[in-house]
This record gives sequence, structure tokens and C-alpha cells, in this order.
Amino acid sequence: MKRSTRFLLMTVSLLVLILAGWMAFAQDAAKVAPTHFKVLLDNDRVRVLEYRAKKGEKIALHSHPANVVYALENGHTRFTSPDGKVKDLDFKAGEAVWSDGGPHTQETITDTHVIQIELKPAKK
Repeated sequence: MKRSTRFLLMTVSLLVLILAGWMAFAQDAAKVAPTHFKVLLDNDRVRVLEYRAKKGEKIALHSHPANVVYALENGHTRFTSPDGKVKDLDFKAGEAVWSDGGPHTQETITDTHVIQIELKPAKK
């Protein structure tokens, strides 16, 4: 194997390990930010969270499974994934938004109040 090919494989492997490590450290939102996330219901099918945050508040790295967010009031939140990609999301009161889930940090740009319904895998 050529030296350049070996170097490329080692570099890619290292990047994969770093990303996997970040994802492994992404924890449950209710444990990372218990003052912001309140568990309203938790059973074998879904977990329902109430999320409230004030402008400027930040939440450390955490993760969600696939989920639906229902906005109780208008709000604006900024999400940053471990790879540095930033996504701003505006919530309109009464609107439901789908998310595939995953790890992220978040910053509340305006006061936000939502209900988040996390889906759990079906048991056989």
C-alpha cells in the first residue's frame, strides 16, 4: 500500500472516530438541561417533553431521536451539529415541525416554548 493511501485511510479513520466520540457524548436533553426540558410523559412508545427557554440561553451538546415539535408560541432557535453546521429554525405558534433527530447544541435567539414528542422504536 502506498504511503499516501495509508495516510488517507488513517486520516479518514481518525475523523470517523472523532465524530463517533462526539455523538457518544451527546446525552439526553432532559439530563443535560433539566431546567429547560420537563418530561411530561415517558412510555415504551413516546416521550413528551416541554421545552422553555429565554432569549440568549444555550443548551450543551445533547441528542434526540426522531421527533415532532409543536410550537406553543412563536420562537427562534439556532442548532449547531457536531460537524459545525448551523441551522436556524423559526417556530410559529400552532405549527408542528418534523425532525429526524440527532446530536446538537442550541441557542435560543428569542424566547421559546414548545412541546417535543420523541418517537421510540417499536418493540417486537
